[in-house]
Amino acid sequence: MRVSITRRALAVCGSVAIATAVVAGCSDSGDSADDSGTTTRETTSVEETTTTTTSAEATAEAADPETTQAVTDTYVTFFNGTTPPAQRAALLQNGDAFLPALEGMAADPQAMATTATVEGVTLVDENNAQVKWTLLMNGAPVLPDQSGEAVQEEDTWKVSAVTFCTLLAIQGDGTPVPGC
Repeated sequence: MRVSITRRALAVCGSVAIATAVVAGCSDSGDSADDSGTTTRETTSVEETTTTTTSAEATAEAADPETTQAVTDTYVTFFNGTTPPAQRAALLQNGDAFLPALEGMAADPQAMATTATVEGVTLVDENNAQVKWTLLMNGAPVLPDQSGEAVQEEDTWKVSAVTFCTLLAIQGDGTPVPGC
């Protein structure tokens, strides 16, 4: 069973970059984002113009420099394919549940070539942040302008399990990944 999970994790990681680039390139939601990270959608009719914003977006604010640096360091270290699996698990919400998948990725040359950049961090509340980030492979963007989440647990900012599971779900056979 462990070999099957490891193989699936390796296949997922190797394919995530390609699949996401295709998905990202083919979709256009019509939403627009301003520099504050707030996404709005405008609907125009003959009689009125409506702008809607979700409540989480309405209450979000730019993170202070210390929080921004902590979240950025977490994302950069976690998505660096050369970071040891145990260290990556410590930077991931519920990381122990994902350790077998992270160990499998450590053996995949494509997964080892990944890095990330963070373009912005917006606080939702004191323990949750939204992150605008880009996944790179061999220094080239493969998943640009991604929306992710970070959670603070025991004074440590971590990549949210939802963010990691979303990446794993992009490519796969529909079988649930342990931890997701």
